[in-house]
Amino acid sequence: MYEFNGITMWSLQALAIDFAIIIALFVSLKFIKGWVSNLHANDEITERDNFAFGISFAGGLVALAIVLTGISSGAFAPSLQQEALQMGGYGLLAIALIKLGHFFQDRVALRKVSLHDEIVKGNATASLIDFGHVVSVAIVIRSALFWVATEGWHGLPIVIVSFIIANFVLLLVSQYRVQLFKRTNRNGDCLQQAILDDNLAVGIRYAGFLIGSALALTAASGLAPYAADNLVASLGYWAMCALISILAFIVLHLVTIKIILSGCDISDEVNRQKNVGVAAISAAISFAIGITMATLLGA
Repeated sequence: MYEFNGITMWSLQALAIDFAIIIALFVSLKFIKGWVSNLHANDEITERDNFAFGISFAGGLVALAIVLTGISSGAFAPSLQQEALQMGGYGLLAIALIKLGHFFQDRVALRKVSLHDEIVKGNATASLIDFGHVVSVAIVIRSALFWVATEGWHGLPIVIVSFIIANFVLLLVSQYRVQLFKRTNRNGDCLQQAILDDNLAVGIRYAGFLIGSALALTAASGLAPYAADNLVASLGYWAMCALISILAFIVLHLVTIKIILSGCDISDEVNRQKNVGVAAISAAISFAIGITMATLLGA
């Protein structure tokens, strides 16, 4: 069979199938987003010019793309039919897990505010936090896919369990930010009130911290050993490494931001003065630390 740089005609056919399914998944996400939101996506984006809905929808696209990188990596399936079934099946599962994790973060982490209702109203801060939730969930799903070194459907249960563990860890991160906001805010308002007030700076900082945390959490995939013959121990190691990674991320974030923004009352600038510049720097620091940990320690 003709081969160029390891690419054969058969692998080109498999790639064509994968790309066709990936495009179909992206298109389906638009309709799923509208159905879940009980809105017409085109009307929100073009007729109402709902900036917040556009950010939320973009977050879903980015999240799906992140997860698909975990699904499409590795060797092709033995047959084109099996390749199509695995790509399509894992793709649909990815959408379901993203939506499930997204729902969990929204309804549990921020119980006092409905992000959906605020996004419909055009609240950009709510959409940024929604973006942070869905992208961080996608990052941990991708991490679980890379951690499980099993081809085919055999690794599916362990992916789902590690996804559940990771979402609980992300919930702890969200609660940490909620409590930190309450403690450092001079006005005594809670994070949910800042969302209702459409404090864009708060949304940027929160989303950046959550995404950075999810990236740092992927370090657990490189630290925890995966043993197919002892899944309980593997999951225990993974959960322990995930918690250690998050704690290390928080400490590194605190030290780095205090040095870079020395002499600046960050909480006052973001929470009261709504300083988007300071919030963007804080989000960038979160991302930088998270991606560094993921690169140095992750799988």
